[in-house]
This record gives sequence, structure tokens and C-alpha cells, in this order.
Amino acid sequence: MHYLNLDEVRDIQIDHNSDCNLRCPQCARTYKGGTIPDLPITELTVEDYQKMIEPCVKNLERINFCGNYGEVGVSKTFMPALEYIVNHKDFNGRIIINTNGSVRNADWWTQLAKILGNNPNNKVAFSIDGLEDTNHKYRVNAKWKLIMNNAKAFIDAGGNARWDYLVFGHNEHQVDEAKNIAQSIGFNNIRFKLTSRFIDELNYQENKDIDDSKKVTTRKSKYVLGLAKENKFRPKSLEQGKNIIDKYGSWEKYFDSTVIKCKAKPIGKLFVDFHSRVWPCNWVASGMYHFGKNQQRSELHKILDYYGWDFNSLRHNSFDKILNHEYFKESFCSSWKGKQSDAIPRLTACARTCGEEYEFSSIIGKNKIDINLKEKTNV
Repeated sequence: MHYLNLDEVRDIQIDHNSDCNLRCPQCARTYKGGTIPDLPITELTVEDYQKMIEPCVKNLERINFCGNYGEVGVSKTFMPALEYIVNHKDFNGRIIINTNGSVRNADWWTQLAKILGNNPNNKVAFSIDGLEDTNHKYRVNAKWKLIMNNAKAFIDAGGNARWDYLVFGHNEHQVDEAKNIAQSIGFNNIRFKLTSRFIDELNYQENKDIDDSKKVTTRKSKYVLGLAKENKFRPKSLEQGKNIIDKYGSWEKYFDSTVIKCKAKPIGKLFVDFHSRVWPCNWVASGMYHFGKNQQRSELHKILDYYGWDFNSLRHNSFDKILNHEYFKESFCSSWKGKQSDAIPRLTACARTCGEEYEFSSIIGKNKIDINLKEKTNV
């Protein structure tokens, strides 16, 4: 089965750069409060976007800047790249930008709003996990007043903004106040995200149940980041994880046997990383630089060793050639019926994110509560 033809590509998610101003403890780029040792610090260029966008621009419905490793606000090449996309005569889709908002100044955010202003469906999602006394516990190094000033500048300049809020035990009591603040500033939406971040590689390797709290080390101090207590803020994946251990005996057996129903293929989705490598989705690509003993990293490196490390690079191949490569044309979809031990492995990311019995993702999945702030609603 062919993953996607070029004319079927409707949604591209992009990790524009690998650098970030924050050190969120459960982020793929963070290790012992700092940055993972072998993560290259780099970013895409306008030339990369020309090779990425031009071949499929007429069918593109959405471009989503939401990376596994980077924050676009720190990038020097992001604004020129964004202007290239917005000004492309054949691009009629919408743009979503995910950010922590704790970077740059009000002038930069005002400019961003003006660039995005040609389409009312363009949106910036600000990841703010709590209020002034709690946001920094997960968003390590974030500056509350700077975030609020930047968000207000963006909104006042006509920008369409959403507040994304990861719900933990330390901030669940603040959801109503966050909703009120968001409404007063002018956010159009707030999204409460039920985090699956407490189910990690250690759980997979050692077949552990999910701890209700984990001690997270940052550069400056230690916090205990716990799961939310209220059931409505606890993702289905927690109970599902326990059921998987009971039923299969191990995560490995589940990953090797669950029926995979891809959530990205039906919406025409692809992911492009900061090296301009094309992957089926962000979850497939997420383990590329995971540190230490990590199954997802090993699987991706196995694929790159097999096909060559440039087989999916837009800097070495055309978009059409990549999507007609053996991996995208046959091997990737065939791997859903294979095993993790195969030469082209069934990916842990596919089984975890799109397996039938486990709802991992708060983005593709259903582990979220969306509220339209222009309507009267209760959380």
C-alpha cells in the first residue's frame, strides 16, 4: 500500500528548528535539565520550503508548525520562511503555529499577526500550562509576564489565538481562572490537554504501571509533577495502559500484535523535520534523537541505515521521488502487519499512537477538552 501520492498531501507538520528557550522536563530534547548531548542545533531555510511547498501547494489545506524539538520563536529563518508560504500565489490553506510564547517582544508578535492576517483561519496556539505561579514548573525558564504581553500584542494586532493547557496535578485547580484570563485577553479558544507524558520509555521497557507522580529534575530545582486527580482531566490512556499489561503481559507484545489503523494517512499528513527529512508523521519522527537506550530511536536509525541517511531528505531528493521511494510506496504501510524485529520494523510509534487499544496522543486522539471562549461554556 502506498502511504501517499504527492497529490494526496493535504497536511504538512513541520519541526522548523531544533533549538528552544525552555527545558520542559518531559520533552524529547531535555536530558537532566539540559539539552540531550547529540541534538544538532539547526533550522530550515527558505530554500527548504521551496522544495517542500512548491510540488504540493495547490492541494495543501494546512501547514502546522509544531515540532518535536524546537520553538519557532528563537529561529532567525522562521519569519522569512513564513512570509514565503503566506505570499505564495497558490497557497490557500491555513497555518497553525505552536509556541511557548516566552520569546521575542511585542513588536515581533505584532508583526506575526500582520503576516498571518490574510486568512482568519490562521492561528497561533500558545502552550501555557498554568498561571504565574505554576506555568514554569513544567515550562521551565518560561517568563509569565513576557508570555502575557506577547499574547496580548498578537491578539490586539488582529491575531487568532488559542491557549493550550497541559493539565497536571499542580495546575488543575487553576483551569477556571485560566479560562477567565484567556477570555479577558481575547483568546478565541482554550484547549485543556490530558497528558500521556507519564507513560514513557521506562514503562515500555519494564512493563510498569503508570506512577501517579514522578520527580522531575530541572537545572534549578526539583518538582513533583503529578497526574491530575479529577477524572475528566485524566486521559483514557492511563487505564488502557494497565489493561494492556494485564491482557498482553508486556508492552512489547502489544506493540507487536495490535491492529494499527493509521490516523495520519486518511488526512493526507506528512512531517518534515529540521533536517528537511520527510516522515509519515511527527510521532514516527519523534524518537530520532531520544537519548540513551531507546527503542524508537533504534528503529529509525535501523531504517536510515537500511535505505541510506538521505533517502527521505528534500535536500537530496525531490518530494515526488521521496514519496515514490520503496519505504513510502510499500514498506511503511506493510510494516503495520510485521514485527518490531523485521528489517524494516513495525514502529513502536505506530503501534502506540495508532494501535486499536491505546489512545496515546492528545493531538491526533481524543485526550483534550476544547472550549470556544466566544460561547458560554463550563469546563
